Amino acid sequence: MLARLDLERFSIRAASLGDAAEIARVQTHSWRESYRGILPDHILDTMDTARRAAMRREILLDADALNLVAYDTTHRELVGFCNAGPSRRQGSRVGELYEIYIVERAKRYGLGRELFDATAAWCRSRGMESLIIWVLEANAHARRFYEAMGGREGTRVHSSVRGFPVVELSYVWDRL
Repeated sequence: MLARLDLERFSIRAASLGDAAEIARVQTHSWRESYRGILPDHILDTMDTARRAAMRREILLDADALNLVAYDTTHRELVGFCNAGPSRRQGSRVGELYEIYIVERAKRYGLGRELFDATAAWCRSRGMESLIIWVLEANAHARRFYEAMGGREGTRVHSSVRGFPVVELSYVWDRL
């Protein structure tokens, strides 16, 4: 069972342009924790946080996207983020949760559920009828989370991460 969000310790808010470097740090840290053993070490160990921060600034400028951050009020730092928008493959009637990452020490406090629920509400408010997210098939932890959130397995596609072959699996919520 997932915990309820501890509102004294964590908060969720809209991301700002000034959050780009911290989001990049969270993404790099989370990837290294979550994908170790799934992706080769050289991919994880050579992630460039500065390059990711520059890319994140571009993402944060997209007015048609949702960008949220999770903040740890005790340690006074970002510990997670998500971003979403219209589906890149199915069109504007379908929402897509492009990214949702939380550092390991902040997992199991309800942040993932809160970020997911906020994304679903945002999609509904824009007339999107369903939601999709893509996950690496080998990421059992993320798959369990999406299944617990009510997603059903969808399409599999062969892809790559910096040249390393992977299989991406979609999870679909047919009704928001």
